[in-house]
Amino acid sequence: MATTNKHRTRISRYYIDTRPLVPEKPKQPYSLPLLEQLTQSDQEAVTRFLRPADKFMSLASALLKYTFIHRQAKIPWSKVVISRTPAPHRRPYWAPPSDWDDDGANADGTGTGKGGLEFNVTHQAGVVAIIGCTTPTAQLPTVPAPTSPLQSTPLSAKLHNLHLDLTGHDTTSDLDHYPPHQVHVRLGVDIACADEDKRTPKDMTTQAKFDEWVDIFGEMFSERERWNMRHAVVHVPVVERDEGVWPSSDESSASEGLGGNGEAARLRRARENEARITQLKLRRFYAYWALKEAYIKMVGEGLLADWLKELEFLDVVAPVPPSSVMGRHRKSGSRSRSRGTSHHRAPSHSHSHSHSHHGHGHHHSLSTGLGIDPAAEEAAKWTDPAKAEKGMVTSLRGRKLDDVDIELVAYDEDFLIATATRGVIEVFNDDEDDEKENGVQQEIVENGVIDAQRQAPLGRAQQRKRWIMLDIERDIRPCAEGRCRCLE
Repeated sequence: MATTNKHRTRISRYYIDTRPLVPEKPKQPYSLPLLEQLTQSDQEAVTRFLRPADKFMSLASALLKYTFIHRQAKIPWSKVVISRTPAPHRRPYWAPPSDWDDDGANADGTGTGKGGLEFNVTHQAGVVAIIGCTTPTAQLPTVPAPTSPLQSTPLSAKLHNLHLDLTGHDTTSDLDHYPPHQVHVRLGVDIACADEDKRTPKDMTTQAKFDEWVDIFGEMFSERERWNMRHAVVHVPVVERDEGVWPSSDESSASEGLGGNGEAARLRRARENEARITQLKLRRFYAYWALKEAYIKMVGEGLLADWLKELEFLDVVAPVPPSSVMGRHRKSGSRSRSRGTSHHRAPSHSHSHSHSHHGHGHHHSLSTGLGIDPAAEEAAKWTDPAKAEKGMVTSLRGRKLDDVDIELVAYDEDFLIATATRGVIEVFNDDEDDEKENGVQQEIVENGVIDAQRQAPLGRAQQRKRWIMLDIERDIRPCAEGRCRCLE
């Protein structure tokens, strides 16, 4: 099999949890922070939504894109302009300005020049995330779209002006013919929520109900995927067995020996176990959903693609909630996944915190008075990157895809985040040479900004592929108002 060119670069992973920002009461007043720092068209895109929750997610999406471009391209916030490909895809992209200092890429395609930027954004149930990296050439939609679904774009047209088609589905053989300096870089990310208010079915407690649910999505998933969703064995988290959620054989025997009540107890346990298994299958269904969305977003077509059922994921395992790994009991009661819990509410400005955006020794600290490290607490909500699910098989039209890296992690109790990358070799700033050149503090800052103190307690090796939470006031406002040192 031919080897495609790949671009060596760091990959940024940022997210904003907007749930604490959304007013709890229908008529409660609220403001949209930094809305005025967006372009007029981006402001209108935010305010056109009616629900506050949707406005905040749209705002967070814009702020993440601006922040990534500002930091990675090292241009003033006011110079950031986000464009979109034509309808129906409308994929956001960044066109480098004519006066931008383009360092280019090495001839072998492995350079780390600023030829362009690739990024992808996702949001669900209040959580908004972006994944982004540099590219050796500008990611511009200059290639004409095929005139029909059966007509492919000629390779000569794809190579025209050395720009990439942002809405095409190139095959591996296509990519092999790109010149060395034309590396095809694509990123895709998707968040799925396995327990979202008003969207996730509330009575999913039996296999029959789950079967009906899966059948609804026959146009998105193949017959083999749907069979696996229904019948493939699901993995029961060890912690649930340890905490007594699943009865032991001794407990079952004891209950069945209680005379006439034994049969009733057995039936009750059977119903409870079926409900738990069904919920685990539902969680795995959302893992399939996130994986497929991440891939089709990577190629830029979204759910409009007519080859959805031909894209298959096999051996899918949904990562368990990190809280379960830590031995915590899942919350009961309302389906509150679309709203943060009380201790996540946005802190008032009277809380003690300091923030310095000056110099390379960026200082950031929070004092809650409780002795709790907010960074460690937030990091504990994520699957350890070293334990991300990577064992799934990706195939298109029956052919295994080896040129795409797929990963799946969990966040909080109900979120599943899938990433799909193509044409990228991710590099990290934690080797010995970087440490000697830049110093430990600077080396562990992803983009030379404010994440050092927050991520340092994790250790450099553990920071690889970590998702970094950004706070709008603390982390983004200094950039938007020109008070950061990101451009140095």
